[in-house]
Amino acid sequence: MKNVIYLLRIGELNQSILSNLKKNLEDKFKEFNIKVEILQDVMKLKNSEYDTERKQYEAPKILKRLVETAKIENFFRILGIIDKDIYSKTYNFIFGIAGRGSHAALISLARLRESFYDNISVIYKRKESPRDFEERILKEAIHELGHTFGLKHCYNNCIMQFSNSLADTDKKPVKFCASCLQQLKINL
Repeated sequence: MKNVIYLLRIGELNQSILSNLKKNLEDKFKEFNIKVEILQDVMKLKNSEYDTERKQYEAPKILKRLVETAKIENFFRILGIIDKDIYSKTYNFIFGIAGRGSHAALISLARLRESFYDNISVIYKRKESPRDFEERILKEAIHELGHTFGLKHCYNNCIMQFSNSLADTDKKPVKFCASCLQQLKINL
């Protein structure tokens, strides 16, 4: 098994988002000799994963399919990217999900855009910034992949900080703190 993080589109998704994420993740993980590849497949969403009352997709159900794919294909890591709103039983929304120590993670782009909040909140009334959006995607991808490498949420100034809002994501750095970096090196 080569050290490759595979990016998998889930549903409709702009190819440029995947290309930018690939480039950015390769840059962040190059010191660990980890490569990134974009899978040509597209995972279709299932009706059973959608909650019609909430108007959201149930992330653990999607993650379960990603975990199965990682096992079947013997992937080092797989990161699913979805452009729909997701939730878990514990949280009314999430930016992403991963099982600690598993080989699969999922991130959602929906709430990483300022425009998502236009009709529901005055908290984040800012002009849409493509650069900020790209950085948020990278932060959430690294964070969820960190969980797959066995890292927990961190209280330092670290990418592994829990994000409960877009402002939380914007505030955290795009890097691991010294403690998490050390743990990551041990786990790899």
